[in-house]
Amino acid sequence: PLPRLPAPPPVLSLPPPVTTTPVPPQKPTEPPVANDSDPMTHLEYLASDALKGRDSPSAGLDAASAYVQEHVQKYGLVGPNSNNPENPFQQKFDVFSFAGSPAAEGASHGASHGPHKEFGHTTFAEGFYLDDKMPGDTLALLNRQYESTMKAAGKPLVPAQAGAQRSVEELRQVATATGPALNTMALLPGTGPHKDEVIVVMAHLDHVGVDRKGNVFNGADDNASGSAVLMAAVPELAEAQKRGELDRSVLFIWTGAEEKGLVGSQYFVDHPIPGLELKNIAGVINTDMVGRWDDQRLSVVDTNTKGQPNYFRDVVDQANQQLADPFDRINRDINVYRDRQDGASFGRKGEDVLFLFEGLSNPKGGGDLIPEYHEPEDDIGKILEDNGGEKPRRVKDLMVNVIHLAANRTTAP
Repeated sequence: PLPRLPAPPPVLSLPPPVTTTPVPPQKPTEPPVANDSDPMTHLEYLASDALKGRDSPSAGLDAASAYVQEHVQKYGLVGPNSNNPENPFQQKFDVFSFAGSPAAEGASHGASHGPHKEFGHTTFAEGFYLDDKMPGDTLALLNRQYESTMKAAGKPLVPAQAGAQRSVEELRQVATATGPALNTMALLPGTGPHKDEVIVVMAHLDHVGVDRKGNVFNGADDNASGSAVLMAAVPELAEAQKRGELDRSVLFIWTGAEEKGLVGSQYFVDHPIPGLELKNIAGVINTDMVGRWDDQRLSVVDTNTKGQPNYFRDVVDQANQQLADPFDRINRDINVYRDRQDGASFGRKGEDVLFLFEGLSNPKGGGDLIPEYHEPEDDIGKILEDNGGEKPRRVKDLMVNVIHLAANRTTAP
């Protein structure tokens, strides 16, 4: 008989394979430069409900200012305001209004701007600053505005105690303090023989806050869009400066209290910072409401107070042609608003000013403002519906080209 084979060993059950949940890569602590260079990154934050409409003054505007400062410091820009050593990135001032104006009567800002369906405000129409260093021409303007405000409100005038106009102290007696405000600024020093000259690039950071019902006026187009475009331009310009490609310096200003009556820009012009006086300014670019409509057209103002073209006329056309996809239409249809935007504070002093604006409803020029102007519906979703965020990105590219040309512009001796 054959020997009996041993029984096969029992099949051992193997333990199930060990499965490990993959660990997602840790998010970087800082966003990549590509995100910093996208206006929509910054616009999303500036127009968020968390900032409560960025009124002047408000915690939301303070948060927006801190956000801007952190961004510019990341790219090596410096705070130029030696008059405020505590924070040289800020310039602070107090805002006042006259009795009879909506601000003085305590109307919430969103509600008080309801009837304002024209872009911007005449200087001092609602707000202004007061201090003893106020220049004579600003004081004269303010006297005239006091008289027109009282007349419109049907209230008697307080006559000047001496001379033809009221003093700063006399105006202070008939004015109402509405709160502090601030400009946020940063300097990118030039590296060429004209580094003591500056190209001023502006956008107002404030909006109109919250109404009595708690509705937040986020101001995505007005003017988170322009403020975000300035922020997105910083990384590229900082790299150009490192390569020695900026002759003149570039001064970025995010103004406050523009919605109160162009107060921040007027205060800056009237209170020059050492080394950044009017004599040092070689051009001003103001960017406001550049998010809406289609992304193939843009409106500009490139004329002086007499309606004559300034040097930015040729610069804008050249900068547009340098784009990989130039704007189809550069409309010059908003000269009626030339004196109703922050650049006007510089234009009255004889500076060359370029105003970049998102345009009116007619693609070929003219028409109406966005229906959401100074309404709670001015939100980021409207920009995405119109152009997917491409309009602010294209405006940023155009503005960078304009700054390059202006900063390196050669002029006849």
